[in-house]
Amino acid sequence: MEHHFVGIPELTGVPRVAVVIDVMRAFTVAAWAFSRGVERIVLAETESEALALKESHPGWLALKDGAPAAGFDAVNSPGLLRSRDFAGRTLVQKTTAGTVGALAVANAPLVLCASFVVAGPTARFLQARGDSGPVTFVVTGESGRADEDLACAEYIGRSVAGGDVEADPYLQRARNSGAAADLAGGRRSGYHPDDVDLCLEIDRFSFAMVARQEESLTVLRPVAVP
Repeated sequence: MEHHFVGIPELTGVPRVAVVIDVMRAFTVAAWAFSRGVERIVLAETESEALALKESHPGWLALKDGAPAAGFDAVNSPGLLRSRDFAGRTLVQKTTAGTVGALAVANAPLVLCASFVVAGPTARFLQARGDSGPVTFVVTGESGRADEDLACAEYIGRSVAGGDVEADPYLQRARNSGAAADLAGGRRSGYHPDDVDLCLEIDRFSFAMVARQEESLTVLRPVAVP
């Protein structure tokens, strides 16, 4: 299956299939949220939109990256999220890179959001839809230059092509990335010491994450993949 890699600023037109990558940390956090019982994740463009959606839908929760802030129920950290109980809840997510990238391709016929924790299921989902056309991998970090996101995108792309692909070299690239150094050094707000390791757990979960339009909202849901 043909594929190519672009940063958010390089997006032109509407791709046929988009896989939006944010390893550290939006789509690792999203996967953990689903594992903790979240039913769906609504992607918001701004923090004010996230809070407005929460306010207008009783029972919804809101999550942002950075430091904790009034009105938000969680921050963009898998280590801080993994012990929470979100059974049956809707979570509104706003982050600096991941949600921006997903919303930029929201009108594509197929949009997947991914990180290493769902890399294998994402590749198998794409393989099962072998006639779905060329894949655009949206590398959200650092305007397409974030090596942790590019490594994950390349790993998924090669896995889709078939054959056994060794994950360790890609995980090592991500571990050596600037984002990993910032997290490990505590230079990002809303941080847990386990965040880097949690972001580099290959295939921790057995679902892919598909974003679709639902009543004018961009909604992310888990899809089980055999």
